[in-house]
Amino acid sequence: MKAVYAACALLLAAAARAGDPDLAPSELDAPTRTMPNGTVAPAMAAGLGGRQSQALVDQDGTANGAGVVQDGLDNEASIRQRGDRNQADILQAGTGNRAAIEQQGVLNTARIEQYGRQGTARVAQYGNGKSATIIQYQGR
Repeated sequence: MKAVYAACALLLAAAARAGDPDLAPSELDAPTRTMPNGTVAPAMAAGLGGRQSQALVDQDGTANGAGVVQDGLDNEASIRQRGDRNQADILQAGTGNRAAIEQQGVLNTARIEQYGRQGTARVAQYGNGKSATIIQYQGR
């Protein structure tokens, strides 16, 4: 299990670094996608050994970063971002966890971690410069 958490930490760090223009590129940088307007947005969604899990990352804007890491069974995660330079991370290990992050604005950050079973967490941020963290180890 420690190896899973180490891999999760590396993936989340890469997602966070992807939105920071002051850091040098490396092999851990998150993949990017080109938006219809020609801008490039970093995006990362990864599943580590999770079965019957679902993840959605939906971004509109520039320089947004997102990370989804799931291990376990039947986990669901969604990240929706509208605006610029927002960062979102979700890490779930366990079974039956549900997490959602929705951000609209500029320079918002959010992080959700759930290690237990059947945890439910949601972050909704509207505006600029907002920050949120939710950590649940034993589920609800």
